[in-house]
Amino acid sequence: MKKSHRRERIYQTKQLNVYRTKEGSFAIDGVAYGRRYRKRYKSLDEAIAAAHLIEEQKPSLNVCRTVLSQERIADAESACALLPNGVTLLELAQGYQRSQQSRQISLQEAIYAYLDTKDGCSHHTYRQVKRILLELLSFCGDRNLDLIKKENAECFLCRQSPGSFNAYLRICKGLFIWALRNEYVASNPFAYFKTKKREVSEIAVLSVDEVQALLLAASSYQSGILLPYVAICIYGGLRPDSEMRHLTWDKINLKDGEIRVVKGKTDTPRLVELPECLISLLQQCDPSQPIYPTNFRRIWGEVRRAAGFKSGLSGKAEADKHLKLWVKDIMRHTAISYRVRATGDIFTTATWAGNSPEIIKRHYLGLVTQAEQKKFFG
Repeated sequence: MKKSHRRERIYQTKQLNVYRTKEGSFAIDGVAYGRRYRKRYKSLDEAIAAAHLIEEQKPSLNVCRTVLSQERIADAESACALLPNGVTLLELAQGYQRSQQSRQISLQEAIYAYLDTKDGCSHHTYRQVKRILLELLSFCGDRNLDLIKKENAECFLCRQSPGSFNAYLRICKGLFIWALRNEYVASNPFAYFKTKKREVSEIAVLSVDEVQALLLAASSYQSGILLPYVAICIYGGLRPDSEMRHLTWDKINLKDGEIRVVKGKTDTPRLVELPECLISLLQQCDPSQPIYPTNFRRIWGEVRRAAGFKSGLSGKAEADKHLKLWVKDIMRHTAISYRVRATGDIFTTATWAGNSPEIIKRHYLGLVTQAEQKKFFG
């Protein structure tokens, strides 16, 4: 068996050794700064000098074992260079992970959580918001809310008719504004789109004969249970759903001729001055009965039919087909139109109605004549 050559160490630095080889040369052997050195030199002086040179010239890079690829190492070095003092790459990654976990909410979960914030809205508004958002859910699928992007929003909005575009945009944008506040998303994909200008159509107003027919139908049906509702909408101009649904008799002051509206569409309290004809009508009503009864929809449909308007009740389409179409908010439009004609003042009318003067000026001027307004209040 061949004997291995035993090397004799003849010089040593902190990390390296110098040996004499069997051929008579001198070799450096050892590990310095994570690197293995094995080099041969002709003389001992050359080997010793080289060993010291290696130890004195410490590399600028730290060498360590890692499972990271060269690309990931370069990425980590670039990220570390951007971090402020005292912040580690691990802390940054953990913060990102927490933010991502907070956004783990599906579109369906977000919609129903958002609808819970709409409990104070009118029944009509709530149904509209729910219907449009469920259409968005059907279009996008129940994906993570943060995965809905500008392109998805654009495709969904392009499907809507020009008359519906603004409502769909407003409601979907509202969902993501709420989601941004709750840190469920990083951006609002509907914020890139603007509302479309539409031609302003003339507001529908009840004629004096139609007003009389509605008041007569309301006073005749079930002992006039809906007369306060109809009379206040027509002469007081309260919003038929959001304000009338919350109105109670204790908010009506017949002695001073005023109604205090405290809850409604804008949740801004206002005082509504009552004309003499409305005070007279309300004095005929029973204050022990609710102004907005629990079975309101059915009663209101019957009163409308008795006045010559479509009832809007399910299963009555055939019976209603020859009757006049009922326009949403027509009683409020009627009240404001006759009021601004009687006073000639858009500013006091706006305060009275809970609108802006610009809305009164744009929509309600000149819809009725002086002769009609005198007959209306007479």
